[in-house]
Order: sequence, then structure tokens, then C-alpha cells
Amino acid sequence: MKRTDLIQQLKEFIPFNEQEEKDKQVFLRQLSIDNIFKRENEVGHFTASCWIVNQDYTKVLLAYHNIYQSYAWLGGHCDGDEDCLGVALKEAREESGLENIKVLSQEPISIETLVVNGHEKKGKYIPSHLHFNVTYLFQANDQERLHIKEDENSALAWFDCATFMSEVNEIWMKERIYQKLNGRIIQYFDEKWRGNLR
Repeated sequence: MKRTDLIQQLKEFIPFNEQEEKDKQVFLRQLSIDNIFKRENEVGHFTASCWIVNQDYTKVLLAYHNIYQSYAWLGGHCDGDEDCLGVALKEAREESGLENIKVLSQEPISIETLVVNGHEKKGKYIPSHLHFNVTYLFQANDQERLHIKEDENSALAWFDCATFMSEVNEIWMKERIYQKLNGRIIQYFDEKWRGNLR
């Protein structure tokens, strides 16, 4: 997938709420910037995340993120790669050890501008910046063995979709993003179920 494909997907993306409506316009403007997929753009850059549900859609896989000290979704920087879906899939495999991951949607199910506070990483200070994040829906078997990525997370676990919020320490992510993702999942499977009846 190339930048032009992402632009087209975002143009066709139907916002779930006002946050996505505003961010959609921001993302489309940012995509005109040459180095918007690279960390060298210290104001902001594109990242890709994933929401991984289990085989019967009752659980979500979360990693305990070392920097944020909270359970969170999986994902990472594009680092010049314009294929955000490919980046999300690569990050999911690297951060979880899962080998068998099914892509449920080729298009983003969620978009969000995330504020990253300044922090140290590998002995280097990273200034505060923005992540223009696109999120994809994946599926995996909750019985498959998991492996942490020690430089990024210290635990991995499947949590019930209805109760996982208690494991999240980041209030903004909990209230603005993860609740939205739960709503998106319900919407996604409702549309898929209705489509199967046609």
C-alpha cells in the first residue's frame, strides 16, 4: 500500500465521532508533507496500531507498555514505510510473538491524533510530538503462545472486551480511544452480520 492508497482510504473513511471527523481533515493535510512517515519529523509523524480480538470476539490482546506504565494496544512507528497496514501487522507480530494473525479489515477502523509527552528512550531524549495514528482490526487465537518484546513491553494478556478498561492507566486513552474501539467492533460485526443476511 502506498501513500496514495491511504489518502483514498481516509477520504472514504466514515468518522465514528467528532474526534475522527476533525482528525480525518488533519491527517489528509499532513499527508502532503514529504517526511510525515518518518521520526525525523519531530513535530509529528504517522504510526499504525492494531486492535487484536480473539477467535470468538470476546477478548482483546493488550501489552503492558514500559514507557506509559499501562496496558495498551500494539503498534508502532512507520519509519518511512507508507504501508500502514503492513506496519501494524509487523508490529503486532514483533510485540506479541504471534505468528498467526488474521487481518479482519484492510481499511482503518479508527484514526486518532495522539499526544506523546517528552521522554527518554535508550538514553536519548525524545521531545513531545504528535502521532497521526491509524488503527486496524486483527484476530488471533488466544491459545497461541505469546512472547513479550522486552525493550517495549513487560507483559501480554488477553482481557475480556467488557472489563479490560480497569487494566488501563491512561485516562485519555481509556475514555477517548478504547471506548471508541469497543464501539467500532460492535459496529463492524453488526454490519458484517447484516451483510451476510443479504
